[in-house]
Amino acid sequence: MVAPPRTPATPAPFIESIASFEAWMAEQLGCLLVTGDLRHKHKRMRRDPFLFLRGTCWRWAEIAGVEAPELMEGPAVGSVGDAHVGNFGLWRDAEGRLVWGVNDFDEAATIPYRMDLARLVTSARLARRKGDTDGADSTDDRDLAEAALDGYAAGIADPRPWVLEQDHVWLRDLFAATDHERVRFWAKLRDAKPAGPVATPYRAALERAVESAAAGATGPIAFSRRRAGVGSLGRPRLVALADDAGGPIAREAKALLPSCWDRDAPAGQHYALARGRYRSPDPFLRAEGGIVSRRLAPNSRKIDIGAHKRRVRRRLIGAMARDIGAIHAADARARAAIVEHLAREGHAWLDRAADAMVEATRRDWHAFRAATDHHGTR
Repeated sequence: MVAPPRTPATPAPFIESIASFEAWMAEQLGCLLVTGDLRHKHKRMRRDPFLFLRGTCWRWAEIAGVEAPELMEGPAVGSVGDAHVGNFGLWRDAEGRLVWGVNDFDEAATIPYRMDLARLVTSARLARRKGDTDGADSTDDRDLAEAALDGYAAGIADPRPWVLEQDHVWLRDLFAATDHERVRFWAKLRDAKPAGPVATPYRAALERAVESAAAGATGPIAFSRRRAGVGSLGRPRLVALADDAGGPIAREAKALLPSCWDRDAPAGQHYALARGRYRSPDPFLRAEGGIVSRRLAPNSRKIDIGAHKRRVRRRLIGAMARDIGAIHAADARARAAIVEHLAREGHAWLDRAADAMVEATRRDWHAFRAATDHHGTR
């Protein structure tokens, strides 16, 4: 088992940290860096602490072990690395069934298992509080931590994917796109501005992805650029739109960088977690050559957890944590050690760790806003 990452004793102030990270990112991408998207990312990060958290996974990797030392305890396991509430969604598996779960493994790494749980609960608390000036609801906070631990324990004890064909109708109802959303989705892709010159590796990845369609695409492929997410803004993200057997199909290709947990490791080293033992994966998801490609469809979307009532939030967090548990359970040796560690550690640690990370995130967010007040961006 790989040892947990070392965390610096004294992390740099946030403004120095973001400058260092973005310099590294620019070095990795070279002329492919999308500077306009990076400026847009800064504006989104200024908006609220939840979007800030989504845009700063590298910062979590730097400070989590300092702000909440308990997160460094316990077995290390192949983990999502960026397990916030926005990294869950729908896809169709090889049988055409709707499946729900973690759908982004860009920051996957071998880290202490507690990191995924703490990031999930921290993100849920921040998402719930968007625009909330009345302070924290400590009862709801504890409920979210309890739900996450209960769900995680169930997932690692009885790992399985969330297939939404016969069971879990409540999840399908929350995530499945409406007819109006489907129409709007395809109209937005059709009306997108042409991408202009497309770098050869991205064109090739998209053409291969389109050609993998069951019936075979006909007619020309339209390439466009796409702005989506928060954490990956600044990386090139391109879309191919084509007709297939009388209807549209879309594929996306995005630059894949080394995980923020280990910037010296090859990009996509842990993307195999998406096809782990207890997954029912998207057959169109591919990560190779520094590019991750996937099918785009109306159901490939996020939900705003903060818009739901407490009971639904608690149920969602439990489901998300259960999916994380199933991902971690793919490593049989780590699974046994995690079960033993969970049994003797109790529940209080996650509430404490999430409290610490909410506070640290808000502190960095305020520092970022103060440094960008005059221009709205760095």
